[in-house]
Amino acid sequence: MFCQNCGTQIADGTVICPACNTQLSPSMGNGPSPAPAPATEPAAQPEPQPAAKGKTENPKGKGYAAVVSALMAFPTLICLVADYLGPPEWIRSFFPGREWAEPGIITWSAYLLGIVMCLWMMIVLPAIKPKRPAVTVGVCMAVLSLYLLFLAYINHSAGWYVDYVLPVCLMLTVSSAIMSILMAYKVIPPGHIASAIIVQGALLCLGIEILFDMQKRGQLELRWSIILAVAAISAVGIYEAVSYAVRINKK
Repeated sequence: MFCQNCGTQIADGTVICPACNTQLSPSMGNGPSPAPAPATEPAAQPEPQPAAKGKTENPKGKGYAAVVSALMAFPTLICLVADYLGPPEWIRSFFPGREWAEPGIITWSAYLLGIVMCLWMMIVLPAIKPKRPAVTVGVCMAVLSLYLLFLAYINHSAGWYVDYVLPVCLMLTVSSAIMSILMAYKVIPPGHIASAIIVQGALLCLGIEILFDMQKRGQLELRWSIILAVAAISAVGIYEAVSYAVRINKK
């Protein structure tokens, strides 16, 4: 075998090299030991990446929804309380026998509540981008059903609510659900949300006039809804054209 230190050939089983006095390992092979492998540097660890935000997170939309909801809810609550308490005595004296002027009765503010609810579903609900649109639609329908019962209670009649208000609420709920789904899955990009809401409003107006024509006249006489739809589509077209021109110029 050979010495591990100096490479001198020595007898097998030698413990100390006679040439360089190096203590040898008993398990050393017959050939010279290979050169020690160079020390390798530890592999660089990758820098931790920030956690990606979920697709459904929309902090700006939620902030906008919170502000608009507050601006809708608190004035409506004030109107409900004012309507229930009734106007002051000196105002009631000018309207003798008027039911809406008596305290303890809710009249005009109930309709204001319905208008605010419909506006909230059209404007605020799509901005929230709910994770479960089907559940959201169910909750909205339940709230609208309770609202219709409330109207029927204060008016002691539910005939025209069933004929007109309920179908309108159904159209509004379904259209808002479709808008929420399209926005949640980014079928409608954020830059086109305003245009989508305008188109939604135009379609609702068309559906409302169809409903009233069939209930009142028994035939379609579309007039004002077509005018509104054409105006809305024209406004959307102009807005999208201007936005496209601005994007092209920036590039």
